[in-house]
Amino acid sequence: MKMENHNRHTSQGDGFFTRYIVYILSFLLLIGSAVVFWVSYQKSHRINQEIAVYEASQFTSSVSRFRTFYSQQFVPRAQKNGIKITHDYQANEDTLPLPATMIMDLGKFLGEGKESAYKIRLYSDMPFPWRKDGGARDDFEKWALGELRKNSEQAVWRFEGEGDAQVLRYARADRLGESCVGCHNTYPGTPKKNWKIGDVRGVLEVSRPINGFEKVTQQAMMESFLMLVGLGLALLVMLGIALRSLRVSLKASEESAVATRVANQKLMLGIEERERLTEAFKASQIKSRTVIDSVLDAIIVINSQGVIIETNQSVEQVLGYTSEELLGKNVSILMADTNQAQHDGYLRHYLQTGEQQIIGKPRQLTARRKDGSLFPIDLSVNEARFGDNVVFTGIIRDISHRIEAQQELAKARDAALESARLKSEFLANMSHEIRTPMNGVIGMTELLLGGKLNREQRDQVRTVQHSAESLLSIINDILDFSKIEAGKLSISNTQFELLPIIESVMDLLMEDAQTKGIELAFFIDHNVPKAMVSDPVRMRQILLNLLSNAIKFTERGYVILKISTLDLECRPPGEAQQLRFEVLDTGCGIPEEAQAKLFRAFSQVDGSVTRQYGGTGLGLAISKQLAQLMGGGIGLLSKVGVGSSFWVTITVEVSAVGERPAVAHPLSVLLLGSKPLMNTYYEAQMREWGMEPVTVDSLNSLLVRLEENNHAYDVIVLDADMFYHKPEHPLGVRTLIHSVREHSQSPLIIYGSSRQIAQLEISQQLGRQVHLLPKPIKHSLVLRYLSRFQIQPAPVEPIMQTDGATILAVNKKRILLTEDHSVNQKVALAMLKKLGHTHIDCALNGEEALQAVQQNAYDLVLMDCQMPKMDGYEATRQIRQLPAPLYQALPIIALTAHTMKGDDEKCYAAGMNDYLSKPVRLDELQKKLEKWLTVKLEQTTPA
Repeated sequence: MKMENHNRHTSQGDGFFTRYIVYILSFLLLIGSAVVFWVSYQKSHRINQEIAVYEASQFTSSVSRFRTFYSQQFVPRAQKNGIKITHDYQANEDTLPLPATMIMDLGKFLGEGKESAYKIRLYSDMPFPWRKDGGARDDFEKWALGELRKNSEQAVWRFEGEGDAQVLRYARADRLGESCVGCHNTYPGTPKKNWKIGDVRGVLEVSRPINGFEKVTQQAMMESFLMLVGLGLALLVMLGIALRSLRVSLKASEESAVATRVANQKLMLGIEERERLTEAFKASQIKSRTVIDSVLDAIIVINSQGVIIETNQSVEQVLGYTSEELLGKNVSILMADTNQAQHDGYLRHYLQTGEQQIIGKPRQLTARRKDGSLFPIDLSVNEARFGDNVVFTGIIRDISHRIEAQQELAKARDAALESARLKSEFLANMSHEIRTPMNGVIGMTELLLGGKLNREQRDQVRTVQHSAESLLSIINDILDFSKIEAGKLSISNTQFELLPIIESVMDLLMEDAQTKGIELAFFIDHNVPKAMVSDPVRMRQILLNLLSNAIKFTERGYVILKISTLDLECRPPGEAQQLRFEVLDTGCGIPEEAQAKLFRAFSQVDGSVTRQYGGTGLGLAISKQLAQLMGGGIGLLSKVGVGSSFWVTITVEVSAVGERPAVAHPLSVLLLGSKPLMNTYYEAQMREWGMEPVTVDSLNSLLVRLEENNHAYDVIVLDADMFYHKPEHPLGVRTLIHSVREHSQSPLIIYGSSRQIAQLEISQQLGRQVHLLPKPIKHSLVLRYLSRFQIQPAPVEPIMQTDGATILAVNKKRILLTEDHSVNQKVALAMLKKLGHTHIDCALNGEEALQAVQQNAYDLVLMDCQMPKMDGYEATRQIRQLPAPLYQALPIIALTAHTMKGDDEKCYAAGMNDYLSKPVRLDELQKKLEKWLTVKLEQTTPA
C-alpha cells in the first residue's frame, strides 16, 4: 500500500515537473525570439541607413563629376564655337545653360519622374538674383551651409521623418574649381567678385526615401520571427512528448526496480566501466569539437554526393550561413558561377578515376556568401575513407584583407614610381637652372686666370673657381644619386687612352694636395693596357671621388694611386681585362664598425665629418654603383691612425697594349727622394720603363754615390723637398747643383710642387742640362724625355696637333653662337676670342639662328638647347630640313645645361653633331672646335 502511494505521488510530481519545464521553456522562447527580432531589426535599420548614405554619396559624386565634365568639356567647346553660356538658356535655342543651371534643371527633371527616388537641389547663402529658391529654405539647409563652411571636405546628412515617410538628406560642399572662378567673378549679377579656387559657393543636396529598405527589412524580419516562433513551438511539442514518454518509462522502471536490483548488483562493475569509457568518449568529442570550433577558418565536411554533413562555428563569420542552414545542402551553393555547375561532375570523376585536381593542393578560388557577394578564398581539401564511405573536409580562409593589402601595396609602389619620376624631372630642371649661371662663373674665372693678374688677384680668382667647382661637384653627386634611385644611372663605352685620363685627374687635385703639403703620385704597372674601351667619364668620376676623399682626410704624408691588372700579363686587343685602381693614403683611418655603412648614401664616419670636411656623403655610394655597372666592385682596408686603402675594379676591353720606351741601353738613374716609401714606388716605376735606378734619401748618400761611381749615371733626379726653397741660400739648389757637378755632368731633373718649380724658374744660372718637373710627375713628360734616348725616331703626333697653317685656317672659320643668356654669351665670346676665333655672329634664339644660317655661310654653329620662342632642338631640326646639301653637312654643337640620362640622345636625335655640357671648359671647347672645324677643313680642301 505504501509502495502504491509512493508511486502515485511520484507520478503526480513528475507530471507537475514536466508541465513546469514546458511553461518555462515556452516563456523563454517567446522572450528570446522577441529580443532576437528587436536586435536584428535595429541592426538591419542601421545598415539600411549606412547603405542609403553611401549610395547618396556616390550619386552626389556622380552629379558633381558630371558637372565638372560639362564645365571642362562642353562649355569651352561651346564658347569656342560662339555658343553663349547663360542661366536663361531656355529663352534662346542658340545658348547652353551654365553648369549650375544645368544641375538645377537636372534635379527638377529627376524629381518630377515617378520612377525616380532621388531629388537634387543646389542652393547657396549668396545666390544669383534670378535664382528662385536659390537660398536656404529650411532648418536643414541652413545647418548644412554652416557645417560645410566650417569643414568643406566632410559631407553632412540627416534622416528626417518616421516610418514610410523617412527621408535621407545628404549634402556636400559645392567648391569652385579652376574652370569656375573666372565665370563666377565676372558673370553679370554675381553677389561676390573675389572668389578663389576652393571657396565654398554653395551646397549640393540629394534627398531620397528609405522606406523601400525598411519595408523589405520588416517583411524579412517578420518572416524570420514567425519561422523562429513556429520552430520553437514545434520543438516544445516534441519536448512535451519526449518528457511524457520519459515519465512513462520512469514509472515502468520503478515498477521493475525491485526485480532487477539483484541483476544490477551483478552487473554493477561492468556498468561502471562502460560509463567511464562513455564519459571519456564524450570528453574526447567535446575536446575535438572545441578545437574545431576555435579555428577562425571555415571548416566544411561533405559526403561523396557533395552534401554538407558537418561544419564548425566559423562558417557564419566567413560565409554568413549558420551551421543549421548549411547541413543537408549541396556545397555548390558556396561556389561562384564558374565552378558551381562543374562541382558534382568533378566529384564523380574523381571517385571513378582517382585523378586529383585540388585534393591535397591549396588553391585560390572565389566563394559566394549567403548575401550573394563574392570574395576570394584559399581552399584546402582533404579526403577521409571509412570502409566504403568517403568524406571530404574543406578549410576555407577569407583572403579579402590580404588581396586588399596587396592592391594597396601595388598602389603605393605606383605612387613611389610616380614620385621618383617627378623628382627626376625636378632635378633635371634644377640642374639646368643652376648650371646656366655656373657656366658664367666658371667660364669667366677660367678666362681671368688666363689673363695678366697679380698674385693676390690670382689667388682670389682661384678661390672663386674652387668654390664654383665644389658647388658643381655637389650638384653632380646629387643628380647621380637621383639616377641611382630611379635606376637610370648608366655608362657609355668609347675608345680612349688611359694615361690622359689619369693625368687630368691629377691636374685637378694637384693644388689641393700641395696646399696641405701632401705628396700626390700615381704608378702604372707594365701590364696595364695603353688604350681601352670603357666609359672614361665615369672612370674619371670614380677616381676623383676616391682621390679627393683621400686628400680631404689626410693631413700629412702621401696619397698614391696605383693602377694594375688582376691578370699577370696584358691581354691582346679585343679581349676583356679587369683593371684595379688602388688609392693609398696616410690619413686618419676609418673605424671597423663604420666601414660597413661607408658605401651607403649620405653616410660618413660620423656627424662631425660633414661639419669638419664638408661633402654630401654620396661620392662612395655613387662610385660603388658605377663600379658595379662597369663590371667590377669596390672595397677598402683601413686602420685608425695609420691610413686607408680604397680599391676599385672595372672590366674594360683592351684596344692597345702598353709600350716601353725603346732606349739604346738601360738608363742608369740616381734618385734623391725625401720619402723612403715613395722612393720605393718611384724605383719600381722606373724599372717598368727600362731604367736601372738607384735611390737614396739623404744628401750625404747622394754625394757618396757620386764619388764612388763618378760619371756612371745617365740621369740624376733630385726631390726639391731635399733643399732650402731659396736657390741662393747656402743650403739651396745652387749649392747642391755645384756639389753634383763636381762629380757628374749628367742631365739633372728636379721635381717638386708647383710653387717650388715657380721659384726655381725665377732663379737664374741653374746651369745647363737642368730640367724642372712638377709634381705629381706626369708619365707623359717622362716618356717624352726618354724619347731623346730612343733608337728609332719619335712617333708622329696625333692629328689634332696640326701645323700653323692649318690652325690659321681653322681660326678664320666663321662661327654662329646661339645663346639667349647674356652672361653665358659673354663667356662664350670671350673663350672663342681667346682661342683665336674672331669671325663670330650671335643669335638670341632658334628663330634668329634659322634666319642667320640661311643668310650667311657658317662653318660651325654653337647651339644652346633651351631658349625662348624656338629652342635649339627645333632650330636644328628645321636647319636639317633645308633643301641645300650644305645644311646637312653644317656642324652643329649643342650647349646644354641638362645632364640627365637621355639628354645626349635627344641632341643627336634632333640632328646635332656633338654637345658640350655647361659649365663649358676652355679646353673642352677647344677640342670640339678643332675636331669639327678640322674635319670640315679637310672636306673642303682640294686633293
